[in-house]
Amino acid sequence: MKNGKHAKNTKVHKKGYKLFYFKIYFCLFILILNIIIFSSIDYSNTNFLSNTKNESSTNVTNTTIDDITIATSASIIEENPNSTNTNTDTTIDTVDNIQIKTSTINTEEMSIEIEDLIESFKLEYNLNSDNFAFFYYNLDTSEQYFFNENTLFTAASTVKLPVAMLYYDKINQGELSLSSTLLYKANDYEAGCGSTSALYSPGEYIPLSFLLEQSIVNSDNTAVNILLSNYGYSKCKKEIVSKYTNQTVSNDFYTSNLTYANYAYDILNYLYSHMSEYSPLIEYLKISSNGEYLKKYITDYDVAHKYGSYNGYVHDYGIVFGNTTYLIGVFTKNVSNAPELIANISLEIFNIS
Repeated sequence: MKNGKHAKNTKVHKKGYKLFYFKIYFCLFILILNIIIFSSIDYSNTNFLSNTKNESSTNVTNTTIDDITIATSASIIEENPNSTNTNTDTTIDTVDNIQIKTSTINTEEMSIEIEDLIESFKLEYNLNSDNFAFFYYNLDTSEQYFFNENTLFTAASTVKLPVAMLYYDKINQGELSLSSTLLYKANDYEAGCGSTSALYSPGEYIPLSFLLEQSIVNSDNTAVNILLSNYGYSKCKKEIVSKYTNQTVSNDFYTSNLTYANYAYDILNYLYSHMSEYSPLIEYLKISSNGEYLKKYITDYDVAHKYGSYNGYVHDYGIVFGNTTYLIGVFTKNVSNAPELIANISLEIFNIS
């Protein structure tokens, strides 16, 4: 019995130990399971925080990029107030288009303003296509306005400019020099301004430098006649046309002293385009006829011009070196007080330009 009871108790004790260990293992299992579960939850939270941080960083980066884009656009907008596009590349293209369009609009508006100005002078001075011609060309903006540009006028002393240009061409080519002399013939004499006929007599040879200065600065008729007769009048006119203009002219143009606005414009445009070749001539034009014609009311800027006045024909054309540089020509026939008309047109155009 004793042995049987002991054996039974031993079984009971073994069963108790098993239950005890089971509970321990179960608790450990639950603990481990909780650890795994909590670890999983923490890891998920960690990933969320990491994702949130990354998203936040992305937002900051995007904001920075947007700020840069806005700042760049703002800079463009400040330079070009009409532009509102925030795309930099598009903005530049758009800005360029706006600038071109704005320039075109301004040019058109200025041309209209000049046209209105000329119309007002036509009314005031009774000007028309028979007695008046005009051209304006802005060398900085290419703005232009021409009126009655193909009507022929007697050129008067405006011919002295292209004649002088021909001689400077020969000097630049080495065919002549400023110290070269030309023969003063008896029929070269003509009354007028200048000192050629006072200082020299027919039959004498006169330095080319003196003749060029007198013909431009003092509009000396005798001086230009000497230049023309030594060159050959018809030859001189043909070379002027072939070198300085693309205009088609009549045969009378080569035997008579004629001009018209388109032709005169071409001469000035050529002169300006080759100014380095005509530096002394440009300086002579700047100091000629101070206080008269185109430069009468323009006193603070250079005006390189050549006027002409003969038998009712009064003209002036030249280059105005103002805040903007432009070519201008006014041609009149039997217009009352033409020199003042030319001076007033010149002043108004200068104010507009």
